[in-house]
Amino acid sequence: MPGAMSDDPGPRGGGGAAGARRAWLAWWVLLTLLWLALADSRRLEEIVAGMAVGAFGATAAVMVRAQRDVVLRPRPRWVLEALRPLGRWPRDLWALARALPARPTGRIVEEPFEATGEDPRSAARRALAVGGGSLAPNAIVVEIDDDRGVLVRHELVGDDA
Repeated sequence: MPGAMSDDPGPRGGGGAAGARRAWLAWWVLLTLLWLALADSRRLEEIVAGMAVGAFGATAAVMVRAQRDVVLRPRPRWVLEALRPLGRWPRDLWALARALPARPTGRIVEEPFEATGEDPRSAARRALAVGGGSLAPNAIVVEIDDDRGVLVRHELVGDDA
């Protein structure tokens, strides 16, 4: 197993050893600030503890990062699109509340989806499509079929319900 901070190139799209160092520093700053915000104290002991815990967490994060095949590189537009199902929560909850006493069987929906390849952008697009497509209470992404170029989703209640 390669070391998290070695010269091993690491996962595709990760920036190699320099990327791992940048990731460690970013995690350390974020985790230290989180500790200090939660501790709500400016005492030297809390600051030192926050820095130590931040370093431990950053090291763990970089070790996990090194085990990935690819570091995701999503486009900001894709992230916003993946969060769009959150807006369907009120409508979906209402539809589910009305339909559940009748025990709906659900349906499988397929929609065109093209994101083949193992590059960081394609991997990010697939991950966001699966995660974002499963955010609404009425839907869950079952699979992405690369051979047919479709995203397969299960919906408990159809739009017409």
